[in-house]
Amino acid sequence: MKLLLLALRNLARNHRRTAISLAVVATGTAALVLTAGFVAFSFEGLSEAMIHGGLGHLEIALESATEGRTATLERSVSEGMADWEAVQKQVEALPGVLAAAPTLHVAGMASTGTGKSAAFLGVAGDPIRERRMGFTVRLRQGESMADAPPREGEDQVLVAQGLAQTLGVGPGSRMTLLAVDPEGMLNALDVTVAGLVTTGVQELDTRYLRLHLHSAQRLLGTTSVSNLVVTLDRTDRTGEAQARVRSLLAGHQPPLDVVPWTQRAPFYSQVRALYRGIFWFLGSIVFALVVLATSNTLAMSVMERVREFGTLRALGTSIGQVAGLVGLEALWLGLIGGLLGDLLGAGLIVVLNGLNITMAPPPGAVDPIELRVLFVPQAFVGSVLLMLVVLALAAGGPVLRVARLRIVEALAHN
Repeated sequence: MKLLLLALRNLARNHRRTAISLAVVATGTAALVLTAGFVAFSFEGLSEAMIHGGLGHLEIALESATEGRTATLERSVSEGMADWEAVQKQVEALPGVLAAAPTLHVAGMASTGTGKSAAFLGVAGDPIRERRMGFTVRLRQGESMADAPPREGEDQVLVAQGLAQTLGVGPGSRMTLLAVDPEGMLNALDVTVAGLVTTGVQELDTRYLRLHLHSAQRLLGTTSVSNLVVTLDRTDRTGEAQARVRSLLAGHQPPLDVVPWTQRAPFYSQVRALYRGIFWFLGSIVFALVVLATSNTLAMSVMERVREFGTLRALGTSIGQVAGLVGLEALWLGLIGGLLGDLLGAGLIVVLNGLNITMAPPPGAVDPIELRVLFVPQAFVGSVLLMLVVLALAAGGPVLRVARLRIVEALAHN
């Protein structure tokens, strides 16, 4: 205990050197805390955007439709679920399930009275359930579709901005949708554009539109749906809910598959891998800088106190105690600097979040991204522990130098 306190007092002997070392450690700690907070925000924001943008937490579809195909828009109505309402009722009775919304995917051609036409990818659903699930529709003009099933001749669609520009349509415009039904027949449906939306992805905006489920079923002449999208009350329960739903539907014929959102969104895993690489790269740079800076400081401190160490050894202090004193000084630097870095990082997080900074849209996206940094408790604790390890490594060289000192040479050192 006395050695621990003595090491702390020794740091105060050279205020300038100690302050520089603490500043280096604190800056490195704050950088790690901020990076971890930004990465956590990016992961959370991306996952929630995908889940509430239409993926949901789980997808229930025929095994024949999901085998080898993770993209949702690849689900065809020919491999649809005929008894989806019974499955929906069973799934929604499970604890933690907010709703199981039916989805029907439609691909075809859209045309207008002016002779313009373009291929489209349509997604049809139940607006009431989607609202309960927290699904967001990025409306840019006009209004959303009515919740109630439309009567024949009153079908409405939401058209993505890129597709609307190609067709030259806007809110209130009339257009005709052409699609092939499960029997191979070409069907047509006249619809009214209720509003213009964006998916957030420029390329998808050139083909995308949304319909009410009943409108899509009328267009395709079917009562089936492509899949059921399940949303939970908590994202971290996805694995548990997947196992529960699979157990519930184990005896269903034809066999059903339950696919988690992470499997349907490989882009998310790629982004996580990229950000983790960036975080570890930055951490390695911080690690190297802190080790070099503090190691140099500790080495200078040892060189200036050689005669002091020689005197301690002459008075009977063991080599282990003298070397331990230097090591404890390094650990104090790591602990104090790490805690100061946590405080600095917390303050910077508050400031950055208060500035409401927005970044330019990423490649292919439409909307700008808000810059936010989350408080990650594990990062605050882990960064301090990391700095203790870093300073322990930085003290390795000086400690070995002290351990090799000979009393006579140390006392004669100038």
